[in-house]
Amino acid sequence: MYSKACVAAGQGDSGKWPIESFATIVARGPATMTKAWWLRSMLCFGKASFVASLLMLFAGPASAVGPATFMMAASIDGRAVEGQPLAWNDRQMLLLGRDGALHDFAPQAARNSRKTGSIFRSYSISEMRSRLQIEFDSSFEISSTAHFVVVHPRGQWSAWAERLESLYRSFTHYMHVRAFRVQRPVVPLVAIVFRNQTAYYRYAAAQGSPLQPGTLGHYDPESNRIFLFDASRQQDNSDWSANAETIIHEATHQTAYNVGVHRRFAEQPRWLVEGLAMMFEARGVWDARSIYTRTDRINRLRLRDFMAGLESRPDNRIAYLVGSDQGFRTEPVGAYAEAWTLSFFLCETRPQDYCRYLERVAARKPFSDYPSRNRLADFTACFGNDLELLDAQLCRFAEEL
Repeated sequence: MYSKACVAAGQGDSGKWPIESFATIVARGPATMTKAWWLRSMLCFGKASFVASLLMLFAGPASAVGPATFMMAASIDGRAVEGQPLAWNDRQMLLLGRDGALHDFAPQAARNSRKTGSIFRSYSISEMRSRLQIEFDSSFEISSTAHFVVVHPRGQWSAWAERLESLYRSFTHYMHVRAFRVQRPVVPLVAIVFRNQTAYYRYAAAQGSPLQPGTLGHYDPESNRIFLFDASRQQDNSDWSANAETIIHEATHQTAYNVGVHRRFAEQPRWLVEGLAMMFEARGVWDARSIYTRTDRINRLRLRDFMAGLESRPDNRIAYLVGSDQGFRTEPVGAYAEAWTLSFFLCETRPQDYCRYLERVAARKPFSDYPSRNRLADFTACFGNDLELLDAQLCRFAEEL
């Protein structure tokens, strides 16, 4: 926690942000943090350039993690930013913008810095609409719902706003009935819908994030936005969900990170993050308007991959999956299959324990590393120490599907 004196020291009489105030806050703030987990997470989401820029933040000995108990505004290279400082040292700051984006800049680059509030306050839906209308040209229009602000081509693409809102309702309902305490998003959720794949790929390349062939959509944790194009229009298919597994997957990431199911600035086990998103790819999970059986909740692709590797599956696989994200780098097909199967098994057979585990992981300190021993300790605290027995139950459950 920061004292009022520390907060007051954040702004000098001149209205500029003195470097000495950062040193004061760091000296009285929390312990030195590590950032390896965030770098790994950003790499997983394809943000290599952002990872490189963040490496500097933890090179020095005096880094602190907040969040600070105030909002600030500044001009950075001619660009206005405003939000809440999350982590900083004398060379670099991470600031949560009022639009939900994570801003990275050197304190020395800040001009006209000033304190703007004692608590974080996001842009309203109407403010976010206005800002997006300036950001995108006249070929786009803006639609909004209770939680989403959606940029899309003019015309019938406005339906995407209600589709995303419906997915949000399905996700939060799914968590509510399992006794998970869902939080209200602190910022409007932004989605950008492009007319076709070409426009989507062109935009990503212009932003410095070229996409892999076959990409249908993605969630960007830096901007906190999802980006997609309407594949059903390209294929003359009126059922948008027929080609939308990837969109639902990425929308699940965005919602989960914004309602407290996952914590955006604390390392989350990748099997847990991806497993939950893959569960929502099945219509029986995401479509809350109809009644479905367990069969409808199965992700057939992931179950097929899991069963294909069952005979050669090594012992103690759960401990390996839970304790490290390494498998997603060395054997991604198998790791994704394992992540879905374990997530589905725990959700279907031990839903209260699963939600208790989600809450435990989401309660971790921001910007802290998550070593294997701690990952396993959190998992066994919720599901017991006998992982060999749990693994046998998992395999039996999968075979019966």
